[in-house]
Amino acid sequence: MLSNYNSQPVPILGYSSMPTVQFSSKAVTVTAIDETDLEGTISIDDIPDIHQLPLARDIKQGAIKQTIICDEIIAHEIQPRQLSNANLPRQMFQICGRSIDNKRIFPFDQFSACIHVAATHMVQNLGNQNMDKFGHIGFWSPRIKLLYARGLAAYKEACLAGDPSMIVDDIYVMAQISIKPFLLSLTFCAFPFSSMRTCQVRVARGTRPKSFMPDFHLSNDPSGLTRLITPPISDVILVNPQTQRLSEGLLSNFFVTYFTPQQKPSTPEQRKILGNYLLVCAPLETIHANSMVDALWSICKRDGITVSFAGANLTGALKKKWSGAFIVNSAFCLLPIDTMYLTDKYRTLIEFGKCPLVSHLQDSLLEMFHNTEPAYL
Repeated sequence: MLSNYNSQPVPILGYSSMPTVQFSSKAVTVTAIDETDLEGTISIDDIPDIHQLPLARDIKQGAIKQTIICDEIIAHEIQPRQLSNANLPRQMFQICGRSIDNKRIFPFDQFSACIHVAATHMVQNLGNQNMDKFGHIGFWSPRIKLLYARGLAAYKEACLAGDPSMIVDDIYVMAQISIKPFLLSLTFCAFPFSSMRTCQVRVARGTRPKSFMPDFHLSNDPSGLTRLITPPISDVILVNPQTQRLSEGLLSNFFVTYFTPQQKPSTPEQRKILGNYLLVCAPLETIHANSMVDALWSICKRDGITVSFAGANLTGALKKKWSGAFIVNSAFCLLPIDTMYLTDKYRTLIEFGKCPLVSHLQDSLLEMFHNTEPAYL
């Protein structure tokens, strides 16, 4: 069913492949070209068409040299277009993120950590010059938060002046960073592909490399799977081509829910009962353990939710037997999947509606980990 991967990654989805989106927005970029600049310079662009969204535009042109996985966030090293231009950086990384829940939640810690690791890698390539400065998270974290606050305020102001309806949407944030010359920029624009609490994923054959499990590694990714994780795709879910069982994502743990009513025919009221659902995931030994997953097990135990570690079968999704699916990682807690794209010749997509169990688990995790007012917003 799924095509084989070779040394050339499958091209990412074009926006023309997405469900129709009515779109008009602004893109706001705040840029600091001096390490002492804590405010940056604001620039604003009109985005009249979804095809002009600045979502990982350099990545989409296939200019990736390597990727870094850090704290379940990806940094792509971008090849500069004009190497003969001395003013352009010789090495630059691009990091992508998004807000959820009407901009209430943004993964500052993970986003900053990924930028910090990318910067450290660049400093090492420059002979460890200024490692004491650029190699510390304390240099990057406050700058990112200050530029984020200023950029988000400018984005809201631009939307009010242009299209006020975009204020309620969640945003996509693209950071670009280089050390020589110094550059730190954040671009803000609407994220129109998923609702405020959902995501889209792709399915591809493969297994998660062991090197992806620690906090930081230059990814050993000969199949190019990490290059597929560009907007609107939040993760790549891996499937065994022989058994058709889905295991985990490159960045997340993957879960599926089944509605298993005790009485048939089922009624709408039965769908509200959490005990009528089965939660299915990969075998326990392959799950990336973290505080988020530990909390998920606690919620399931508390609420009497049965968990199976058999791994979900892709056939069940194609036959619409799943009631829902979601990913869990430290950056966004739990994100329900609204669309799953298969890497096959038919470009198959599977869409999911709202599942009561998935909504309950998401609300419970967000309450546990994000129950305070956000800073810098």
